[in-house]
Amino acid sequence: MNTASNNPQTVLVADDDPAIHAVFRRLLKPMGVHLVSCLDGESVDARMQEEHPDLVFLDVLMPGKDGIDVCRDLRKTSASSLVPIIMLSARGELDDRVRGLEAGANDYLVKPIHLAEVVAKVRTYLEISRMQKKLIESERRRAVTGLLRGLAHQFNNILCGISGTAQVLDLRIPSDSPIKEQCKTIVQYSHRAATISQQLLVLAGARRDSGDSAVSDLMEASRSAWEASMAGTARTHKLETKCSIPSSVRLRMGVADLQSALFHLMQNSVHAMKEGGVVFLDMWMENSGAILELSDTGHGMTAEEQAKALEPFYQNWDRPSDAGLGLPFVRALAEEVGGSLDLASFTGKGTRVTLRIPVG
Repeated sequence: MNTASNNPQTVLVADDDPAIHAVFRRLLKPMGVHLVSCLDGESVDARMQEEHPDLVFLDVLMPGKDGIDVCRDLRKTSASSLVPIIMLSARGELDDRVRGLEAGANDYLVKPIHLAEVVAKVRTYLEISRMQKKLIESERRRAVTGLLRGLAHQFNNILCGISGTAQVLDLRIPSDSPIKEQCKTIVQYSHRAATISQQLLVLAGARRDSGDSAVSDLMEASRSAWEASMAGTARTHKLETKCSIPSSVRLRMGVADLQSALFHLMQNSVHAMKEGGVVFLDMWMENSGAILELSDTGHGMTAEEQAKALEPFYQNWDRPSDAGLGLPFVRALAEEVGGSLDLASFTGKGTRVTLRIPVG
């Protein structure tokens, strides 16, 4: 059910009967599903905002706010309008079922619940929820991609004019002129902007020059990326590298892209450990692909920050060098060659990024 064990799907159960929660705990734990329990309808809204569940079970009769009212309120909120909801009730009359469905529920279970039926519904609706989120993300990224592609090309045209003019002025201005240094600054920032523009093109899927690289290239790329990520720091950080990928393997990603990907990941780790620390880079083979796992012991991210971390232009710290494009850029590089990027982070416990790269 969960392709990524570090990011289990979540089921919220709201019922005033503790025995129901015990049943769900017993059923969901072997499935690797995270359970959120509410004993009344009043607490559902707050837990929904905290946990962002993939499936909700609501008891119809609860003290205070009943399940029907909770369901109606959830359907009015954009964040929960599409989350599958299953009503629980000891009353199985047709009118009761209709009331639940009219309130926005997807399904209805009559107590006493049958365990096999609950498991089947959990599996079905969690898969629906997963596919639904995947579709929404795909549509969102498609819209962003079109915008990024247009921006990148316009941006490049402007940069060519700025950089070219500054370089011509630099050649014509006397060497002792104070303006000469300003021309060099313009060229420097133009190059930085050009790097961001290239990242936009990768995010927009407008670039196809990935190439491939050997394990020796990978090791050199990791060393170069580390040196680049440490520029301007107090060098209180250390990189520990472990590689068990056979030397005969060739990765389906170019050396420059490997170095760029590792640089952005390492830079994030360095900034997350302001007082210094160790960054771990482990590399191994798994299912005919190369796994590059980078982890740190930094401050980590909240669930909200982690949910937004792969969105273009999102920043949870000041990083003018990548304008909030670092992680989305690395994910785009991986997906461009048929790989993937997974992120797992916990507040106060650090972050782990897993980069999967196919091999030739």
